[in-house]
Amino acid sequence: MTTDASEQSTGSKGPLAGVRVLDLSAVVSGPMAAVMLADQGAEVIKIEPPGWGDGVRGLGASRNGVSAIFTLINRNKKSVAINLKHPQGCALVADLISSADVVMQNFRPGKMEKLGLDYHSLKSSHPDLIYLSISGMGEVGPYRGQKVYDYVIQAMSGLLEAQAVENRYAMVRTIIFDKVTALTAAQAITAALFARERGAGGQHISLSMLDTALYFNWPDLMWNQSFEGPGAAKAGDLADMYEIAATEDGAVVAHHLGTDLRHYSTEAILELFAQHEIPVGRVNSRDAVLTDPQITASGTLERFSHPRAGDMIHPRSPARFSKTEVGSQRPSPDLGEHTADVLMELGYSIETLQDWAREGIIG
Repeated sequence: MTTDASEQSTGSKGPLAGVRVLDLSAVVSGPMAAVMLADQGAEVIKIEPPGWGDGVRGLGASRNGVSAIFTLINRNKKSVAINLKHPQGCALVADLISSADVVMQNFRPGKMEKLGLDYHSLKSSHPDLIYLSISGMGEVGPYRGQKVYDYVIQAMSGLLEAQAVENRYAMVRTIIFDKVTALTAAQAITAALFARERGAGGQHISLSMLDTALYFNWPDLMWNQSFEGPGAAKAGDLADMYEIAATEDGAVVAHHLGTDLRHYSTEAILELFAQHEIPVGRVNSRDAVLTDPQITASGTLERFSHPRAGDMIHPRSPARFSKTEVGSQRPSPDLGEHTADVLMELGYSIETLQDWAREGIIG
C-alpha cells in the first residue's frame, strides 16, 4: 500500500474518532501508547518542551534531523510546544485539559503534583477525565523516584537470568518493556473510556513498567515460582522446547528438530514441515523482513513520503477493523508545528502567542 503521508486527514473514521488525548509523555512507553490511540482515530495533542522537544527526536537512525523511531511512535499527532517550567505554560496545559478526554504522562512520581497538573488536583473540576500515569517502579516503595529505562526493568523482572546461557546474563535486544507498557497503557485507556460510557465517570490509571513486566513474564518464565510449598512438579522453560537449525542457505526455527538440516534448503524444509503441519519459520534477517512473502501479501508494511525524512516504510496499525478502519494519514509533526492552531482554538490571539513565544513560554 502506498500513501502520501503529507495529506491531512479530512476527518477520522476510526473507532476512537471524537476522543481527544493530551499526551504529556516522552521517550517510548507513553508516546507509543498514544500513537496506538492516534492510529485508531483519536486526536492526540503531544506537548513538548520548546527548543529541544521529546528526546526521541534525535535517537537512532535518522535523515534530515528526523529519527526513524520518532516518526513511527508520533505519527498522526499534533505537536504543541509549551514550557511547563513557566506558570503560564502550566496554565495553558490546564486550559487544554478542559477539552480533553484523556491525559497521559510518564514523569517520575511527584512531578505533576509540583505543577498542579496531577489527577487529584484536576478530578473535582474534570470528573469525566481519564488520567494515565506511567512510572518505572510504581508510586510507592523504595525505588519510586528512581529514573528508569527498559534495561533496568529487564534486570529486575528476572528476564536477564532467563536469557542467560552458560551462566552469562543476556539482554533482550529490543526495548521490550517500554513497548509492552505502551500496549498495556493503550488497552487500559480504552477500557476506562468504555467504563465512562457506561456511567463510571473519569478515573486515574496508575501503571508501572515493573508491574507490566511481571505480568508479561509470569505465564511461562515464572511458572516454577507460581507454587508455594512442596508438591509442585517443576518444569524447564518453555523456550527450551524450541531451537534454531542451520539449513543449506539460511536457518529455520521449530519445535525440537533433533536432526541435521544443513543439506536441505530453507524452502524445502518449510514445505516439508508445512505438509506435516509442523510449525516452522524462516529465520529472517532484518532486511529480509521487508520482502517476506507473507508480510508482503498481508500488506503489513506501507511506504510513504515524509515531508522532511523522505521516503520511508512503516508497519500499519496491527488491529484491522472491518467498519472503522483508518490508516496512517499524517506524518510525525515538527516540534511545535501545531502550537498556534491548537492554542488559537482556545481563543488566544496571534499577538498573545507571539508575546509568549518571545518569553519562551511556547515554541
